[in-house]
Amino acid sequence: MQLDTSLWRQQDHIVVAVSTGVDSMVLLHQLLTTYRNSYRQITCLHVNHGLREASPREAQFIEDYCDKRQVPFYVKQLDLSETVAKGISIEQTAREARYRWFDSMMHDLNADCLLTAHHEDDQLETIFYRLFTGRSTRSSLGIEPLSERNGYQLVRPMLSVPKAHIYHYQQQYDVPYFEDHTNQDNTYVRNDIRNRILPTISENKHLDVTQLLKLKSWHDEQRQALQQAASTFLKHHATINNSPRYIALEREAFNNLRYSVKVAVLDFLMNQRDETHSTFSEKTYQVWFEQIAKNIAQVQLYTTDKWIIELVYDKFVIMEKNEVDVHSRQLEQAGRYVFGHYEIQINATMPAATYPLTVRTKREGDRFKLNGQAGHKKVNRLFIDHKIPRHERTLIPIVTTEQGAIIAVGTLFKDNDYRNDVDIKYVGDEQEK
Repeated sequence: MQLDTSLWRQQDHIVVAVSTGVDSMVLLHQLLTTYRNSYRQITCLHVNHGLREASPREAQFIEDYCDKRQVPFYVKQLDLSETVAKGISIEQTAREARYRWFDSMMHDLNADCLLTAHHEDDQLETIFYRLFTGRSTRSSLGIEPLSERNGYQLVRPMLSVPKAHIYHYQQQYDVPYFEDHTNQDNTYVRNDIRNRILPTISENKHLDVTQLLKLKSWHDEQRQALQQAASTFLKHHATINNSPRYIALEREAFNNLRYSVKVAVLDFLMNQRDETHSTFSEKTYQVWFEQIAKNIAQVQLYTTDKWIIELVYDKFVIMEKNEVDVHSRQLEQAGRYVFGHYEIQINATMPAATYPLTVRTKREGDRFKLNGQAGHKKVNRLFIDHKIPRHERTLIPIVTTEQGAIIAVGTLFKDNDYRNDVDIKYVGDEQEK
């Protein structure tokens, strides 16, 4: 039985997550014997979920095991009583709690790799589970041997090792372990797949469950091709700024993509956001695709306190909300003023009769005198003509005289009578505070 030691370096500090089950105990045993020269330092972590009568004994057992072999050991006692009382499935809650602690410990230990004892049977179970729960099209079909997580590597060196080989090793070297009897409870979906469905398939001599591994390999190739197509699209048809984060996709080009590439593009973009609810359902995507394909000038598709997703004329926009100061203010004299992302320069030539000037955002019914022709134009129509997104319209500065006449609207309009007296430019986040 071989571990894939190519997944870490000889100078690495490795940390092993040990449950005291046969898989993790065999992994720990091998690391302390056959592969003891494959790393610089080893530490053991154990989580006591406190859900079974044997849990305290297991925690004491692994602590004694590590102490005898001079392996640094840390244990975490979880309190899942509230989750159990609510009748909520504890599997996901427990996993999230475990990995929060793992993240914290990996940081505190300044460790490089966290090793878990997932094996080939776990891989087959995961592939089957994702296929038949509809989780196969937007993520990897199975477990990856190596992945990045919060500043460290998450490593699974036993993914090519069948469970039978683990039991054989355990018997050969008399490795002590605890059996978790809840693994036999088929009310849990994964247990049912592991204990009933996959063994039943294997009983048929014409069927081979390990063919699922070939499917995963093929699936990985297809996902890579989709991600490459998405990357190519973003390179040629997207505008991306980082501060504040702003992504604009060319709407027509996006409409012309294959459905699966559209999903890949949005999955990539949504995962760039720092939000725990970054994954949207495919049904939500389908609604968005329908809206993007329609002849709609502007519509907001999604919003939170941090993000806006909307259609803006020929663009599909994902942008971070950026709180700026756009409160109305009066200007009593010439000078340079900051208004949100704009810089307003009032020159000394500004007629005294116009003071105090007011800088504000648009109001209902705002209109200004046209240059060189009779009549007036609504500020809202000016925004429409220039295809200004709705969320930006509330940020554009409007300068009015003491008499209430509009003499400037952002960078879009300036009254000819004041062309030498006022100047407005957009400076984004570069203005001096």
